[in-house]
Amino acid sequence: MQRVTVPSVQSMEEAGGTLLELAIDPHRWTVPGGRVTVDNRCLVGAVEVCASVDITPTLETFLRVSFKGPRLSPLEAAEHLERFTSARYTFIPNIEWFVEIDGRQWIHFSRPYAQPTLRA
Repeated sequence: MQRVTVPSVQSMEEAGGTLLELAIDPHRWTVPGGRVTVDNRCLVGAVEVCASVDITPTLETFLRVSFKGPRLSPLEAAEHLERFTSARYTFIPNIEWFVEIDGRQWIHFSRPYAQPTLRA
């Protein structure tokens, strides 16, 4: 089995410009849990970043931006999130974004993306 190389970029702003553009394309939306692929990840230094729009079973959509890095704290990840989203969103901490840390030490930030709920 061949290991896939995650592309590297120079800054969080550059990562955000590239990954957010891909994530918000409706053809690339996915169900939660199917979001980490080489197409929606990149490295900025030692920090890995992933961005996606997840669709729940009730057709709600959430923009999710995740970070993983050595000894990365939630506060440092929030600073990365602010730079990552700066070209597209005004960052308001603790108001719009929900945060969670999973067992693999990914720090996930999510917020509702499309309002109201999508209809099938």
